[in-house]
Amino acid sequence: MKKKRKEYDFKVLESKIDTLIKLIASGITYGKELKDQTRLLYNAGFKPKEIAKLLNKSANSVRVTLTLYKKK
Repeated sequence: MKKKRKEYDFKVLESKIDTLIKLIASGITYGKELKDQTRLLYNAGFKPKEIAKLLNKSANSVRVTLTLYKKK
């Protein structure tokens, strides 16, 4: 019983942390263009796949935006 409780508590905690990350990311990127949002999140240490999830974009779109950013 305790193991199931710990697993449940961990999932709840993980869900709450994910929500906090989304809130912080949206605060950092609010009102900015996609390229600036992507750059800010990338510089904050997020991977392209994570950025895509946070911005509700495809991972490919994020990678293209980052490639263009890195060329400048």
